[in-house]
Amino acid sequence: MKITAFPAFFTLMCVLSLSVIGVPAFSQNKPATIKLGVVNLNDIARLSLMSKDIARQIDAKRKTFRDEIKNEEEGLRKTADELQKKRVILAPEAFRKEERAFRKKTTALQAKVQQRNQEFIRLRTFATREYEKERAKALLEFAQKNDFTLILRRREVLVSADFLDITKMVLEVLNTRKKSFKLPDDISKIEN
Repeated sequence: MKITAFPAFFTLMCVLSLSVIGVPAFSQNKPATIKLGVVNLNDIARLSLMSKDIARQIDAKRKTFRDEIKNEEEGLRKTADELQKKRVILAPEAFRKEERAFRKKTTALQAKVQQRNQEFIRLRTFATREYEKERAKALLEFAQKNDFTLILRRREVLVSADFLDITKMVLEVLNTRKKSFKLPDDISKIEN
């Protein structure tokens, strides 16, 4: 057990003693016990099959987009080189016309990159929301099945004993519930 501050340690010992001893319920005069657990949500996000599947799909979409943009940028570079060669050959008005067309293509590519970045933000937000819904369902299922009274996030707990950590068990429930998640192909249909 790690001790970071005496008041936090004292508070934890009080809570633990209540969970072991039990707190009487005053409504029906029957003793009730508190079953306490601590869960590391960061570990669950990092290790769950669903979150790994989501990350894999987003990375694949990002790579496809990067390759597409790279090809378009190479095309623009070639066009820019050709335009520079034509500068001495073409009449000034004809050159300005081709230069305007080139700038339009460049602006269109920049707009496309911005649009795709916004789509990726929406996709990540959507996927995170869906993952968090499944994680919450898994936590609730685990708590109800094992009669837990209180489950705390690890990041809010200053000190805890190892036997209170239920992260692996909650992870097993989540992995059983949801091994994968299919991201939508049409990002524009995702609700905000």
